[in-house]
Amino acid sequence: MKIAHIAAAVGAGLLTTACVTPGLAGTLPPKLFLSADGVALSSTPGKGVLKRSIEVDRTTGKAHAAWTASSDQSWLTVTASGTTGGKLTVEADTTGLAADQDYTADVTVSTDDGFTDSETLHVGLWIGSSKPGTVQIQQTVESIATNPVLPYAYVTDGGANIKVYNVYSGAAVTTFRNVAPTLGSMDVSSDGATLFATDTTGYKIVALDAASGTVLSKYKVGYAIDGFFAMAYARPYGQPALYLGPNGNGAGGVIAYPSGDVLVSGGFGNGGSNYLAVTPDGRSVYTVTMFLSPGSLYGYSLSANSKGFSVKSLDSLFDAGSNCRDLAVSRDGKHVYPACGAPYEFAVFDGKTLSQVQTLPAAPYPANVEIDTFDNAVGGIDGVAENNEDVFVYNQKGKARGTVSTPVQGEQQAALKVSGDSTRVVNATESFGTQMLLFRNMP
Repeated sequence: MKIAHIAAAVGAGLLTTACVTPGLAGTLPPKLFLSADGVALSSTPGKGVLKRSIEVDRTTGKAHAAWTASSDQSWLTVTASGTTGGKLTVEADTTGLAADQDYTADVTVSTDDGFTDSETLHVGLWIGSSKPGTVQIQQTVESIATNPVLPYAYVTDGGANIKVYNVYSGAAVTTFRNVAPTLGSMDVSSDGATLFATDTTGYKIVALDAASGTVLSKYKVGYAIDGFFAMAYARPYGQPALYLGPNGNGAGGVIAYPSGDVLVSGGFGNGGSNYLAVTPDGRSVYTVTMFLSPGSLYGYSLSANSKGFSVKSLDSLFDAGSNCRDLAVSRDGKHVYPACGAPYEFAVFDGKTLSQVQTLPAAPYPANVEIDTFDNAVGGIDGVAENNEDVFVYNQKGKARGTVSTPVQGEQQAALKVSGDSTRVVNATESFGTQMLLFRNMP
């Protein structure tokens, strides 16, 4: 299997264990690591998410390092200083800002305490003049992705184009045209800057500017991929990277973005097609087999030393549920959430041992699961429960946070996403042959 960075004409063969990236894995200098390098804030009538806190840590080493932070916009205040292991808080003031538009700010976090580094936190703010409601749009859906900073949902019907919607109003913003002949799964970088879309005809991953749709790079995957091919963005040791899920044709791997250098070759292969979930720091990786009864759950850890990046198998569980359709992991890697059609609940597994630690009540048939900004598990079912509920929200302790009712029965699998500020849920439904795109309020 090979990954070719087409834009820069770089080709790299995937090895069987690890691939050293010169200047990165060979030395692994310490860097600051922001638990999120992109956050979304919002203000609409009756609801506001104007304050967020993230953790500031270091990628290697344990000694605390002092850091400072500053904002480039007057409407955003930030924690001025702290030490690694502590938190950085940002807060927006909407005074004097116009409604029905989005604003962006950059927060620079720097250290010169034992090592020198600067990282950027990208912040988005949406100010709405009206309270968001339920919006349903007739739309064929192959894949959905939401931006963690900008108020956008990206939707493809499997053709060549990607439609961009405002997550609050459901209004069409623009269309990214002729991205690839046929498009499959999508993901957005955690800083909100880059949209990744799979080209299932050319076996490529296309990187686009998430705001303009301009194609930035293309990466050719050296094995056949289809609409079920999974990928995820993470930042192992502070290096932006794409994790490629295994399928019947290849065992996945990890490539650096934007260079396309191979960080890990294979390592996630266990036969068949798999859903993929990765923690933001890229060190905990999970896959679950799809379309099998029972489905198997696998865990992996990623590490690096002077020889490069490598993947180690954590454990495996050969009965995670039947007909698994989606997978998520908490931000700290403690809890893993497969969404499996049976039993009619969301089973929660320990991220290290893969032993079951929680059971979250649901209804027939679990088909979607996501982790929102506040580390809540957002699960969707292909059916309805009491009061026409099809979305269930739980915190990490397993406490119910609320449900969302639906006007249309029948969620499409692996097609539910949450807005960057965690106030809106976007999903696709299919009922009697008609597909609908829904925008609804989170509880």
